[in-house]
Amino acid sequence: MTSQVVHSLKTRLSILVFLGMLLLSALIVLGVYALTFQDAEHDAQQQVGELIDAMEYSAAIALYAGDPQIADDVVRGVLRSSFVASVHLANDTGLDVKKAKYPNLAAQPLITRLLKSPFDDNETVGTLEVALHPPVIHQRATASAKKMAIALGSLVLFPTLIFWLIISRLVSNPLLRLSQQLSTLIPGTEQRLTVVNSHHRDELTTLADNINTLLTAVAVSMRKERVLRRQIEALERQYEAIFTQASTGIALLDQHGHCLIANPAVNQLFEDWPDKVQSVFSLLAHWEIALFFEPNEFRGLLANALVSHTPQSQDLRLRRADNRQDWVHVLISTHSHPEYKLVAECLFMDVSSRKQQEDEARFQSHHDALTQLLNRRGLEVRLNLNYTDRENDNVTLLLLDLDRFKQINDQWGHLAGDKVLIEIGKRMKTMVRGVDLLARLGGDEFLICLHKHPGAQTLHQFLLRLIGNISRDIDLGDSRHDYVGASIGVAQYPLDGTDLVELLHKADAALYEVKHNGRNGYCIYSDEGLVPVILGRDEGRLADVLLEPPIRG
Repeated sequence: MTSQVVHSLKTRLSILVFLGMLLLSALIVLGVYALTFQDAEHDAQQQVGELIDAMEYSAAIALYAGDPQIADDVVRGVLRSSFVASVHLANDTGLDVKKAKYPNLAAQPLITRLLKSPFDDNETVGTLEVALHPPVIHQRATASAKKMAIALGSLVLFPTLIFWLIISRLVSNPLLRLSQQLSTLIPGTEQRLTVVNSHHRDELTTLADNINTLLTAVAVSMRKERVLRRQIEALERQYEAIFTQASTGIALLDQHGHCLIANPAVNQLFEDWPDKVQSVFSLLAHWEIALFFEPNEFRGLLANALVSHTPQSQDLRLRRADNRQDWVHVLISTHSHPEYKLVAECLFMDVSSRKQQEDEARFQSHHDALTQLLNRRGLEVRLNLNYTDRENDNVTLLLLDLDRFKQINDQWGHLAGDKVLIEIGKRMKTMVRGVDLLARLGGDEFLICLHKHPGAQTLHQFLLRLIGNISRDIDLGDSRHDYVGASIGVAQYPLDGTDLVELLHKADAALYEVKHNGRNGYCIYSDEGLVPVILGRDEGRLADVLLEPPIRG
C-alpha cells in the first residue's frame, strides 16, 4: 500500500510541484537575501554619513577654536550611532580626541572627512575619522533580509499549495477515480466509466468516453472470440474423434516416407501392432516393410504423388504370417507444410471384404456354378492365344462331349445328371496339370487345354486314359450306379489355327466325326482327313488299367 501511494500520480505530481516551487523559492530567497543584505549595509553607511554631515560643522568649529570640550561632545554624538565603532577628531594644532566602543576591535572600514574652516572653505582645520562596526551592520542586514525572505517564501509557497490543490482536484483525483473504476471493471461486461458533472465535456470526459468506446469494442470482440473459441473447440473435438476413432487409417508422411503422425486405425493394420509401431500416433522407420506384402509398390505410389503433386491410389495387399488375403486401398495426396515443405497425406481403407467379394464375383463370372470349372468366359480370359512372342509354344484343345448323359437325365433325373457332371469334372481335374486349363462350356460339353504336351504318342495315351477314367461307374446315390462315355475332338495350336474360334470349330468337326462313327472315342483334327478312334467300354477300362499316368508339368 505504501509503495502504491509513493508511486501514485498524485503523490509524484505533488512532490515534483513542491520541489520545483521549493527550488524556485530558494533561488528567489537567496537573491532577495543577497540584495537586502547589500541594501542594509548601504543604508547603514548612508546613516553614518548623514550623521557625520550633521556633526561636521560642530566638529569644524571645535577644531578651529581648539576647544576640547566641543570636540569631545562631537565625538560622543557621533559615537552614539550603533553602526559606529570609534571616532577620531584631530587638527594640526594639537587637538586630538579619540573614543571607541570596542577598543580591541581590529581595524574596520573608515569614513574620513577633511573639515573646512567655518569662515573660509579653502582652509582645512582638521580631520574626522569614523570607524564602522560591521557585526552590527551585518546583524541588522541579516534580520532585514530574513524578514524579506520569509515574506517572499510565504508568497511563493502559498501559490504552490493552491496550485497543488487545483491540480489534485481537477486532474489527479479524477484520474485516480477513473483508475479505481477501471480496476473494478470486468472485461466483456456492460460496466462502463462514469465522470462527475464538474468534468462535463472536458478532457477527462473525452478520455472516459474513448475508454468506454474501447471497452465496448473489447466486449464485442470477446463475445465473438468466445463464440469462435466454442466453435473451434467443437471442431477440434470432431476432428479428434474423426482422427482417433475413424476406421479409415490416416497417416502424415514427410518426403522420405517417415511417419509424422498416424491414427490408431493405421496401427491396427499391422499384425502384432504393439511390437511394430513406435506409439499410438507414430510408426517405426521402414514401417511399410512390416505392413505391405509388396512394400515397393507403396514406395512407388508415394514417389509418384510427391513428384506429380496429384493424388495417387492403389489397392495393396497387407503382409500376413498365415498368407491371409487382407487388402487396403491407399490414397496418397500431397500438400505444403510450413516445417517440412511438402508432406504426403495417406488414407488406408480396408477393402478386404470388397476384394473378397470381387474375387468371388470374378470367380462366379469365370467359373461354372455346378462343377466349379472354368466357364466359356473364364476360358477366354485365361487362354491367351496371342503367341507372337512365344513361337515355340503349343496348345492342344480337347473338346469333350459326354455320351449317355441324356439317358441318365431321363432315367434318373436332373439331380443325378448334376452328380455325373460334378464327378466327371473331378476326374478330369486329376488328369491335367496346373498349367493346363479345364472348362465346362455348357450342358455336358467340356474343354481341356494342354500346354506344351509332349508328342503324338503321349497325346494318344492321354486320350485313352482320359476316356477310360471317364467311363468308370458313377455312384448316383441310393445304391444306384451308371456310367457315361466321352467323345473327344482334338485341335492343336498353331498347327490347326491361331484363335480360339477357329480351333473350337475344327475340334468340333473332329468331335462330330467321333459321334458319327459310334461315340466313346477321339479324333485328332487333320487337314488330310479325320480318322476317329472308337473304343468300346471295356477297351476304355483296359486302357485305364494299362496306361501310365500323364506326365506332369
